[in-house]
Order: sequence, then C-alpha cells, then structure tokens
Amino acid sequence: MGKSKRRYYLIDTENVGDRWLELPEKLKKKEKVITFYTENHSKHMEKFFMKQAHNPKIQWLECATGSNALDYQLIGVLSYLIAQHPKAAFCIFSNDKDYQTTIDFWKSRNIEITQKGFETKKKKSKKKKDKKKKSSASNSNTPSAPSKKAASSDKAAPSGKAASPNCKGTEEDQIIEIARSLPTSDLNGWYNILTVIFGQERGREWYRKFRQDAQWRKSLSQHCVGDARTRSIRLVQTVFNFYGFEKSHAEDAYKIIHSHGFKDLSAIKVSFDRKFGARTAQSYYRSLRPLVKVLKKI
Repeated sequence: MGKSKRRYYLIDTENVGDRWLELPEKLKKKEKVITFYTENHSKHMEKFFMKQAHNPKIQWLECATGSNALDYQLIGVLSYLIAQHPKAAFCIFSNDKDYQTTIDFWKSRNIEITQKGFETKKKKSKKKKDKKKKSSASNSNTPSAPSKKAASSDKAAPSGKAASPNCKGTEEDQIIEIARSLPTSDLNGWYNILTVIFGQERGREWYRKFRQDAQWRKSLSQHCVGDARTRSIRLVQTVFNFYGFEKSHAEDAYKIIHSHGFKDLSAIKVSFDRKFGARTAQSYYRSLRPLVKVLKKI
C-alpha cells in the first residue's frame, strides 16, 4: 500500500458558509483544513470553533474584510503552500468561479489542484423563504428578534467582578495582564488562556467578547511588549497569580517547559516534581499543561 498523500483543503467561509463543517471528521493522516474567515462569520461556526480550537488538523486564519479581500489572502496562502509542498494536493472549497484562473495557472505547472463547490438550488431556497414569511405572519404576536445592536450588547462580557479570591483586581485587569504577554492575533492562544483562568463557561464568554470586538483587541494589543522569553515568563506569572501560586517560581517553571521543547509533557511533569516537590508540582502542571503550545508560539 502506498503512502498517503499530503493534502490541503482551503475553505472560503465567506462563500460556502457552514457547509464544510463535516469535512474534518473525514480527514486522513496527512490531510489538513485551512479555514479562512472574517469577523462576519456565522454563530454556527463560532460554536464549531469552540469545540475544534485544539484540533491540529484545522488551522484558523482570520482575514481582513473588503471586496474580494478573503479571496486574495487565500490565494496568497495557497501559493506559499505550493512553494513549500509542490507534490501535495490542494482543494479550494468555494462557489466563487474567480478561482478558476488561479487553478488553471497551477494545473499548467503540474500542481494537483481542484475546487469543490456547494451550489444550492434556487427553487429550494425560495421555498424556505416563503415558509419563513408564512411563519412570521402566523406568529405576529411573537416578540421579534433583537436588533443587531441589542444582540451586540447581550454578547458583552459581564461587569468586571473580582477574578479570583487568590488574586487582586477585576477580570478586566487579568485580561490586560494576558495582553501584556500574548498577541491579540493568536486567537487559539487567547481561547486557551481565557478558559484556563476563568473556566470553560466564563472563559468562553470573555472569548466571544474578545473575538467580536475588533476595537477592544486593537486596544489590548498595545500592552504586548517585550521579547518572547520575557512575555512567556510573564504569562506564567499571570496564571500563578490567579491561582495563588508562588510567582517567584514562574521563571523556573518556564525554563523547564522550554528545556523539554514545549512538547514532552511527561518529562515536564517529572521535572516539575523534582524542582518543586510532588504536591506543589501537580498544581503547577495542571494549570500550565493547556498552555504549553501557547508558550511555544510566543
């Protein structure tokens, strides 16, 4: 049996919406999905991202908005991947016919590239619209959906109460501390750290606020200063401060994680035991384990 071929699926979410969400379940060993999306993505994809944020087979790339902006960014990444892996296969998930010129260009240079569309029948969509109109008419006494402005205020994170009995300051203060270490462009990293510090439910609330408020992200980005090592240690200190751990141990904890290449979790745990004592090390390890990959990317 021959070796499985490296294959990339590039998803134009502006064009195909959520019709690609079943693809990751069907991926083979050397296949990967690269998802191109903007701040205007659907709520369904937001929920999917929450569940798949740690899936190594999916890469999430946020794109600037504008006329054909996502298309140009997808083509740019495609060209880079082809240069890096000319023997791989590529598939663009989009109904946009403007990609055909790009596909023809690469095919003429012996690159294996295709496009998959998800065209829907107009008649079917028309029926759905008619059903919605009838449903709306028959339920005229039903309260209407909130306006976009109202929905936005509902998504705002709750008021900044104290983040934890073990640390001083509000939750907003803790988020600013995170921003001093982690670039706001690292969405996966922010999702990880927010859920580590505030728990899954509360962390997701803050992540939605962070994800949807571009102006806030821009403001937070101004806090991110210092070299990678300094910011990494600072992030560990933020976690230790939140949990009431000894902050002076943060640098040693980071050194151990770094010494094991940010990947050998078993070795990191053993080194923590030796350095801090088994009981203390267990708490340190549990708090930092979800952030090992985040620290690697800083």
